[in-house]
Amino acid sequence: MLGRVSRKSGGICPSPAITEEPVTVEISGHIFTPTANFTVYPRARRGGARTEISLYALWPTMNGYSPAHRREFIENDPQTRRIDILISKRNSSFSEAQRFEILYLPQTIDSRGVRTPYQLTKFAFKQQRANVPTNGYADTELFVGADENDDLIALFCFEEDEDIVSPECWRTYVYNADIEITYRFKRPFLPEWRAIDAEVMKYVRGIDQSHQSVQ
Repeated sequence: MLGRVSRKSGGICPSPAITEEPVTVEISGHIFTPTANFTVYPRARRGGARTEISLYALWPTMNGYSPAHRREFIENDPQTRRIDILISKRNSSFSEAQRFEILYLPQTIDSRGVRTPYQLTKFAFKQQRANVPTNGYADTELFVGADENDDLIALFCFEEDEDIVSPECWRTYVYNADIEITYRFKRPFLPEWRAIDAEVMKYVRGIDQSHQSVQ
């Protein structure tokens, strides 16, 4: 649950905003202008140069925070329709397809995967064993598909397990040479992954003033 912001927090505790005033943030030379009710942290509303910005939106309308949907934005319910979006400086030179081939696939149990009903192939990871360092993918599954350009999409999801209270799925993709995007949503909405992916991309492009300036 989102906490209250204290005077000493410096705006680093999550706290929703109702204003729709635009915020201007620069990340790696690119200008993004989300409205304040999409921002998770108060410090982001000050604008300026940053390495990342955390945003959220309500699925499927992709609206920002409003008091009428307060619970969906501040609670961690397994069925919440909140989508979390992180726009950040790119830290890896690997493409999504390269990460799959080099990092993920060697750690899977079966490199062929298993087809699912929603145009994704599911891969299970090798289990951690005693005295063997974790591969970093414990309690997760990998779902791989393709976008409209036939480029690979890799979605991670926490396993549906009674020990994982509110499992979610996430994807990190390369936005451009300088920026990467990570978004998260609750696992029950995995069948809607294609629509979620398209709407997140549309939203990010819509607030990217650098992108718009070259259209």
